[in-house]
Amino acid sequence: MPRYFFHITDGQTYPDDTGTELPSLVEARREAIATFVDVFKNRPEWSSDEWRIEIADVKQKILVTLTVRIQEDLPEAG
Repeated sequence: MPRYFFHITDGQTYPDDTGTELPSLVEARREAIATFVDVFKNRPEWSSDEWRIEIADVKQKILVTLTVRIQEDLPEAG
């Protein structure tokens, strides 16, 4: 079974040195999306307005990049 590595960046980079065995890249994408959901539900503050998870193979080749960007469109004062 292939091993995928999930490198997370939220203003700071957290490399995945262990990886996770999953049956396919489709399952790895699902895992990355579930990780985003979990982080946003359980973290009251954010250190960055952009979050990224890079899914890499065992050779550390980036296969997929998932990015979430928070953009506030505030009404103009006045």
